[in-house]
Amino acid sequence: MRKLLSATAVTLVMVAAGPSLAQQSAAIANPANAYREVKDDNVMVPSLKRTVGQLDDMDVLGPDGTKIGEVEEVLMDASGQPVAVVVDVEHGVGIGDKEVIVGLDQLRDDGRTLTTALTNAQLGTLPIWDD
Repeated sequence: MRKLLSATAVTLVMVAAGPSLAQQSAAIANPANAYREVKDDNVMVPSLKRTVGQLDDMDVLGPDGTKIGEVEEVLMDASGQPVAVVVDVEHGVGIGDKEVIVGLDQLRDDGRTLTTALTNAQLGTLPIWDD
């Protein structure tokens, strides 16, 4: 019964949040088993043209330019490719103090910070990283 309720909840979130978030959510439906932390600070994250060390503690801004948090970890998939970051979301965002998993496809590097088009409501639906 719990699995059915969980599957229904995930489906509702994906429908409500739109195709982009739905694709990301589907890709990271079980982050505890799917991802590992990248330990080597010299690993390049090609989509952002930065190393893991350069991304560490980098500010993440929301669509309105307000800081929503900072990068805590870079995560890789089973093949060893960086695919997501853990963002330590600031308390003032309105979803509580959480570490959420944000797919690299949801981030853009503007030179000094990372930005995302995800709203606070969408951030609240992202998987939590519990290392």
